[in-house]
Amino acid sequence: MTRAPAACLLAAAAMAVGACSRGSHPADDGPLAPATAAGIPSAATSARVATPESAPPAATLSALGTPSPPSGGGHAPPHVHDDGATLSSAGLPPEVVRRIVRQNFGRFRLCYENGLRTDPTLSGSVRTRFVIESDGAVGTVSDAGSLISDAGVVACVQRVFGSLAFPQPTGASMAVTYALSFVPS
Repeated sequence: MTRAPAACLLAAAAMAVGACSRGSHPADDGPLAPATAAGIPSAATSARVATPESAPPAATLSALGTPSPPSGGGHAPPHVHDDGATLSSAGLPPEVVRRIVRQNFGRFRLCYENGLRTDPTLSGSVRTRFVIESDGAVGTVSDAGSLISDAGVVACVQRVFGSLAFPQPTGASMAVTYALSFVPS
């Protein structure tokens, strides 16, 4: 039995795992993936063949790191529209009130999504009257003529408005009437 030089053994072992070859090899199904900064190829680009048993589910992360859409056709989130605010005084600029409300659209959307579970065609507007106290906290909150048929959505939106915090208005407290429209996607 003849002994092969160590360099040949290393080269043969490296080619078997694909570390030395950057080009195409008859046993490969394409060029190798580039190494990451840590020196380890990324799992998404280094895989050669995915069998049905090893294929990732559709809702996992794609190679770019963004979620792939769920199978079965996912739905777009429902729309929340800002119908504007009416302020009782100039204690705060309308843009400030609007910015804080818009920062909480996700919470308002969650209220609406809960209503959509019982009625998928639910739509309408919620008009809420609330008082911004002199310290910026929200005081009383009430319905100001909502036009949506789900009382749970109205109550939830009112709770969200009641939990908001605003800058201190100049002067005394101020009343705000705010309208939001909800439309299914």
